[in-house]
Formats: sequence, structure tokens, C-alpha cells
Amino acid sequence: MKFSILYEIALTVGKSLDLKTILDDVLSKVMRFMEVDAGVIYVVNEKTLELVPVSFQNLSNKVVKDLSENKVKVGECMCGTIAQCNKEVIIFKNASDDPRFTRGVLKGEGMDFYAGLPLKAKGKVVGVLCVITHTPYTPDPEMLDILRAATLPIGLAIENALLFENTRKEADATMRYFNFEGIVTSSPSMLSILDLVKKIADVSSSILIYGESGTGKELIARSIHFNSTRREKPFVTINCAALPESLLESELFGYLRGAFTGALTDKKGLFEAADGGTLFLDEVEAMTKNLQVKLLRVLQDGTFLKVGGTQPVTVDVRIIAATNEKLVDAVKEKMFREDLYYRLNVIRIELPPLRERTEDIPLLAWYFINKFNRKVGKNLRKISDSAMEALMLYPWPGNIRELENTIERAVVVAGTNEICREDLPVEVSSARFDYTKDWTLEKMEKEHIMKVLLITGGNKTKTAKLLGLDTSTLWRKLKSYTSEA
Repeated sequence: MKFSILYEIALTVGKSLDLKTILDDVLSKVMRFMEVDAGVIYVVNEKTLELVPVSFQNLSNKVVKDLSENKVKVGECMCGTIAQCNKEVIIFKNASDDPRFTRGVLKGEGMDFYAGLPLKAKGKVVGVLCVITHTPYTPDPEMLDILRAATLPIGLAIENALLFENTRKEADATMRYFNFEGIVTSSPSMLSILDLVKKIADVSSSILIYGESGTGKELIARSIHFNSTRREKPFVTINCAALPESLLESELFGYLRGAFTGALTDKKGLFEAADGGTLFLDEVEAMTKNLQVKLLRVLQDGTFLKVGGTQPVTVDVRIIAATNEKLVDAVKEKMFREDLYYRLNVIRIELPPLRERTEDIPLLAWYFINKFNRKVGKNLRKISDSAMEALMLYPWPGNIRELENTIERAVVVAGTNEICREDLPVEVSSARFDYTKDWTLEKMEKEHIMKVLLITGGNKTKTAKLLGLDTSTLWRKLKSYTSEA
């Protein structure tokens, strides 16, 4: 099936950290699909604008040497023209006679057909893929459409590899000025959240972070704190669901000696410990009505009473609350104070679940592989196609935390330098496309849409375009699938 090439290339995006390994794999797949004689993939040097040849197929050693030593720049020769034109596919017929080929080291190789695709990531050309035939050749329109779609995962493959080689300067620019430690993403939805973090870091307004368990709510809260003027002051965290009311009250507000049995000395609470800094209240919905009243007072005038105390204590604390429930529903059910909800919800951040940012799965997987490589003293450098397929298809109900645990297990049990499907937990490894069952038309449509989502790395605009749907229709279908689950 022609479209299988897209699926194969999509899996290659996260298969390896090594740029040449990735591009060799991609080029061999494209050449097999197009049935051409030779090919080369160039990567654009962002600083010099030179086209650096990284992968070659069926070219002589002399040509490979010449290509490596006589680099062209964007705008020069055929490959440079392709990079500069920024079009989807450029085809040259009677290529050896084309005047733009006079500086090319392939001149005289007897080429008849030369086609190239600019490879893009985040709207920028990061490479060029070129294929060659020595005899007349005319690709059919469907083949060209498939190749156009393939440029997205190939561009992502280059982008991801350069990221892990520390040569992708532009992507690291934000990290030079902002502290986003531990946050790994190329997802548009997450990048917009990081932009919001930069804007709100220095204001003292309360923030409510909503997200399913394991989506990284505390990481975002830490980023807000450590990018603010409060960064030199404490960042204090507490899970409001982890303690009963009496203990939570003592932890938050402190107590005076004799306030209750066992209170032998005065104790500062977390509000005092966080004075000048930030207090992160996780699972804030678990607070009882009594504690909600005390929290509301702190938000209103910055004061509170210690347990057993009568004198107000004044603090300057920024409050960031987090919840994995819809607090507005708790307000309607009279389980959460409406006035407190609006005090907390001055700035709202909604974190997407991992299943809605699948383009981040390869990035996160490699981030965790590197982390656990160091921890256990291994040097895993590959993920098999089958294992990456399982990672991309599994719905991750536990989100990033579940992915981290899965990768830790895989690193520990892997018997070679490659993570294979059998190294994954059974619930993850069993995730696969299966058309052998008695599918209804609706099931087949759903499976096809999810497969195209995988191919595009979770990009819903690209998915809608490939499927011939308008974006609103795709969103409606995806929402119905979520409701079914």
C-alpha cells in the first residue's frame, strides 16, 4: 500500500539519536518507494547556510568525497535552488543539461531525472532530499502527494536529532533566557503554554493549573517560580489530598505551643516557609470547606491565623493551585467555594494530556532514555520501529509519568543496545493497529484517522488536510472518540 511509506517514515522520527542513522533509513525507504537509482539528503547549516550532505545511496566514493568537500549554499546549484524556493517538490528533467547544475559535482553522471523536496521543521527549511535516475522517469501525482506529506516527519527527524546533538541553536534560544528545566516539547499547544509562562512569571496573580494526573503540573509551577523575580525565595509544595484536614491545616498555617496534644513547641507552617516565594497547592479540590475559608483569607489580604493563635500573621506568597478535576463542577455541586474558585482562577493554564501531544512522545522517550542510561550505567541508542509504534499508539492514561516509568523499565530490562517491543510492559507492547477483526465502518474510519494522526506527529491541521476534512470536522470526530473512551 502506497501510504505505508508515511507510516514507516513516521516511526523513523524517534528511532535513533544519530542523525546519519535516521537519514540513511529515511533515504532507503524513499528510494525503494520511488524506485529511483540514487539519492542524497542534505542538512542546512543554520549559521553558514551550507548544505551539508549527510546520507548517500548508490553514489560513487568520488562523488561522495566531492559532495562533502565542495559544499554549496542555499540558492546555489540544484539542491540549493530547492532549499531557497521553499516549495514542496521541484523536478528537473534532462537534469544534466540544466544550467543550474554546472557547479554541481554530479555533473556528467548521466542523470535524466532529478527531484528534490525541502524538509521543514517549524516552518523553516532544515534539509533537502534529492533523488536521481539515469533514465527518463515520471512520478505519478499520487506519489508526489505522498512525498509532500512525508516531508513533515523527515523534517521532524532532522530537528529531533539535531536537538539531541546540541546543534539546534534556535530551539535552545529560549532555554538561554528562561529556565524550563525538565520540560521537553515541540508541541504547539505546550509551546504556547511556555510563552504564557514567560508573560505571567513576574506578576503576583494567583494561577490555577488544570491537567490530568501525570501531565506535569508541578513542572509548570516550578517554571513560573524560577522565571520570576521570586526565584531566589522558596518554592514550597504540598499535596492537599495527602493529609487529613487537621494535619493539612497545621502544615499550611503552623501552630502555637499547646494548641493541641503533642504541640510541644511553636511551628511555622508552609505559608511562612514560602514567604516571599511561591506555594504550590496540588489537588486543591481536596481542601475542606473550613480550610477553603482560611485560604480565601490569605488570598484576600495576605494574613492567616496559626492553629491555636489569635494574632494575624502577614505573608507575601504567590499561590499556584493545581487540580485534575473540573473545579467549576465542584462549585456547582457546592463542594468548592465559588469565591475561592474565582480568586484562584485569575490565570488559568490547561495542560494537554500526552495523547493530544503525540509529537512529543519520541522526544520524551529519548529524554528519559538518556536519564536512565546515566542512572543504570547503560548506553542504549536505538528504539526499534515496533517499539516506537507501540509508544505512539498507546493512549497513556497516566500521561508523562507513565511514559517515564515505562522507559525506565525498558532501559533496565533491555538485553541489547536497542529498546524492543518486548522490553515494554504488556499493556503498552500490545498497542498496535489491527484490521483482522470484524470492523464496522465507524471503527475503520476511527482507526484510519488515528493512523494518519500518528503519521503527522499529532498535527491536527496536517491530518485534516491529508484526510480531506475541514479542521472542525476532525475535531468533532476526535471529541467523539474521547467520549467513547
